[in-house]
Amino acid sequence: MKSSVSQQMPLHVGFREDAVFEHYLPGENAVAVGTLRQALAKLSDHLIFLWGARGTGVSHLLQAAIHDLQTQGLDALYLPLGECIDYGPDALDGLDEMQALAIDDIDLVAEHEQWQEALFHLYNRMRDAEKLLIVGGQRSPLHLTLTLADLKSRLSSGLTLQLIPMGDEDRVDWVIWKGRRRGLVIERDVAEFLITRHNQNMSELVATFDQLDSASLAEKRRITIPFLKQVLAL
Repeated sequence: MKSSVSQQMPLHVGFREDAVFEHYLPGENAVAVGTLRQALAKLSDHLIFLWGARGTGVSHLLQAAIHDLQTQGLDALYLPLGECIDYGPDALDGLDEMQALAIDDIDLVAEHEQWQEALFHLYNRMRDAEKLLIVGGQRSPLHLTLTLADLKSRLSSGLTLQLIPMGDEDRVDWVIWKGRRRGLVIERDVAEFLITRHNQNMSELVATFDQLDSASLAEKRRITIPFLKQVLAL
């Protein structure tokens, strides 16, 4: 007998408590984020597809959506396929009993026909039960390299939102904003120096910021240009 939710893997694998809407600086993605939050409040869509290049915050916003839905009292689960695909498609067993499900890294099933078939049936069961499926990936649903055309069609049938990568000015604003949230005063010229001399994708920039924050706390020093040069060997 199948359990109500698959027992093969931890339920909240990869789920971060700090991945909430308040910790995401929308910048040029303000309209997309606003539309997503409105959709979560109305719960009138059966499918939301969120896509963007790595580092745009797709995973963060999928988790933020689940946090939001859980706050509403729904049984909602975040499932990152990058951490679950090795369990096989049986890992999806029983997940349609959730009221809402966010599936991340949909691109990873492009070469896994059994996973595509399982996701297709999961989608149908959740749609028929009027439950919400949120899917995230790096490509639009129309450009996913899926071998199962029916799944590709289903993923194109709902609300689709694209996230735009941050430009350099947005990254500067993010460094200042992130510092403020950590109780750090980071002057604009310091943030500009960091982005100009040590520009990275957003995932790496987040790791660099955490490194600077830890070093600043350990050495009890402000984050200045000389401090950046010392910590990052610039």
